[in-house]
This record gives sequence, C-alpha cells and structure tokens, in this order.
Amino acid sequence: MIDRAPMYSMTYHKPERLVRLTWLAGTAGMTDQDFKETLETFAESALQHRAQRLIIDVREFKHRPSPEISAWRDDVVVPKYNRAGVKKIAWVWPGTTPSNEPTSEKDKFENRYFATEAEALAWVST
Repeated sequence: MIDRAPMYSMTYHKPERLVRLTWLAGTAGMTDQDFKETLETFAESALQHRAQRLIIDVREFKHRPSPEISAWRDDVVVPKYNRAGVKKIAWVWPGTTPSNEPTSEKDKFENRYFATEAEALAWVST
C-alpha cells in the first residue's frame, strides 16, 4: 500500500513537443534527493522526446531545496534541457512572479513566469 502522497505528475504532449511537470502537495515530505531525482527524470524525458517546450507548475510545491541545489541544477539538468533542444520553459508560479531573466548562465532557452496554466500554455505554444 502506498502511504505517501504523490510528489509530482509528468505528462508528454507529442504534437506540441511539450513535457509538463506539475509539483503536488506531497512535496511537503520531499528531500533534496527526491527533488534531484525528479528533476533528472524530467530532464531525461525532455531528452527522450526532444521536447522544445516545458511547463513547470510550482503552485503546490512545498519543498525548500538547499542552496547547493542551484549549482547542481546548472551542472546536471540545464545541459540536458539544452541537448534536448528546449526553446521555452513556462513556469506556473503562485503569487508574485520572479523576473523573466535566465535561471542559469547556461540556459539556451527562454524562461517566463505566469500566474495561470492557460497563460503558460499560450506562451509556449507560440
């Protein structure tokens, strides 16, 4: 029997070459290792499907990654997004959205933050 709440949902939309990651409330019990494994799975999915578009919905994200995670993401995850051919990452973000500046110096894709999923989908579809 599964006694932990799910941490994420991942879906692929073939015609749009879009992979979507939705963080769920189960992230409240997440560890940094869980977080890293999920990001690697997401990046591998982008590679497998040659995704050009990614959506990351963080509205229910509860985990607070340690400061070391940012450098790890830059070294491990971002290069996979670049190799996959990702052009756009849309973030569905609760509350005030951060700047649309690159999330890493290694980014070769655009990042934009949106209050709703509909806005994020509209932007990645253009």
